[in-house]
Amino acid sequence: MSPALLTLGLGLGLIAFAVSGPWLLRHAAPALMRVPRLAITVISGGLVVWLGTLLSIGPVLAWFGSGPALLPERAAAVCQRCLAAANPFDVGEVETAIPAILLLAIPTLLILALLVGVTAQLMRRARRARNAARLVLRDAHRRQLHGFAVSVVDARETFALTFPHRHGGIIVSTGALDALDHHELLAVLAHEYAHLRQRHHLISAIIASLAAFLRWVPVVRAAADALPHYLEIAADNEARRHAGTPALVSALIKLGERAAPAVAEHACAQALHAAGPERIRQLVRPTGGLAGAAPTVMITAYLVVLGVASAAVHLPYASAALTGC
Repeated sequence: MSPALLTLGLGLGLIAFAVSGPWLLRHAAPALMRVPRLAITVISGGLVVWLGTLLSIGPVLAWFGSGPALLPERAAAVCQRCLAAANPFDVGEVETAIPAILLLAIPTLLILALLVGVTAQLMRRARRARNAARLVLRDAHRRQLHGFAVSVVDARETFALTFPHRHGGIIVSTGALDALDHHELLAVLAHEYAHLRQRHHLISAIIASLAAFLRWVPVVRAAADALPHYLEIAADNEARRHAGTPALVSALIKLGERAAPAVAEHACAQALHAAGPERIRQLVRPTGGLAGAAPTVMITAYLVVLGVASAAVHLPYASAALTGC
């Protein structure tokens, strides 16, 4: 394969997955709901693979493009030596209008800008979560319930939610404690603890922060919208193992669709909630058979091909850099 064919393949693969990704995710849902933790990995890893593939096009073009030199003569010679060391293809250079250094610098600057933006988004989300937790926990007291450390809030509303450990962890209202029986409360606490143990807050924050800059890409927007549903299903599965499906379904009905305290309903967007009549159908009548299997296989194959192609670009550059060209 020549650099030109590799570039064409990467470009077509990026466009095809960006456009068809939402359709594939939607039709793969019946299969992905049966393995939500795998779905979370596929969605999160898929965005990383897509972004890595996008950033590999410039370095591929740099292998066979020969544009005007922008660097001093000695620096340009070093750059050409590094490009030659990283280039796995034995092809001649093609005269282009774009300097090779720009083809390498632009992806580097883009990833640095994205890292800065995502970091700023993460810090902003952490600050909002901290402020929301302080608001909810003003009059809370700590208790041990069914072996879980819980902050109990004196409120008539029935709610249960979870902030990251450092911001308060599991929070339950006295209204929820009064409404839920022993098994229902165990299901809710197991659900909330699963969010903490499986790092759902971190996963959600990273993907949401990344999507804040890339929602114009259809597959990124679809993945960011689908991820919270799989996080909840993964936590539901943990709750079912602890307390059984009937107890979890009954608890979700009692908690209602929204499980955020009214005092901080807007701020609690940073928390994960144990709520959801919209999830009850999946719990009571889960999909079976091979529904969604074909789109799931297609998504996996897409990502494997893009990942291998992207690695074939990035790894030679990394190897050349580590060995000093």
